[in-house]
Amino acid sequence: MKFSWRRIVAAVAGVALIVVACGDDRPGPTGQAESSTAPPGEPTDVVISVVALDNSFRPQQIEISVGDKVLWENRGQNEHNLLFVADDEWGVEVEGFQPGSDYTHVFTRPGAYAFYCSIHGNETVGMTGKVVVSE
Repeated sequence: MKFSWRRIVAAVAGVALIVVACGDDRPGPTGQAESSTAPPGEPTDVVISVVALDNSFRPQQIEISVGDKVLWENRGQNEHNLLFVADDEWGVEVEGFQPGSDYTHVFTRPGAYAFYCSIHGNETVGMTGKVVVSE
């Protein structure tokens, strides 16, 4: 049998994807974005993923820089929505966040942005999360 690095890398990546997608719904560790050198408010090339499972967001809290994009992925078996506690003009309703759907938002201002799924909780309990944006 011929030794192939590509096959090994593909197999390891496949196993990692399965482990992430099939994990339990306990809150995971805080995600940390890489630093950005773009001017404040300008989009960067940084994309941070938050996975919506059936009863939780993973990671539950992330720290990013101004200009970074957050990609929320519904990888559970249930429909979700993504609502923000403040009256911001972004988020996604159930019709746009079915299983297999994605939603992205670029953060242009520093601050702490709490979000939740109203189907599986409310603003303070259940399926909640937070994006902390720094300069």
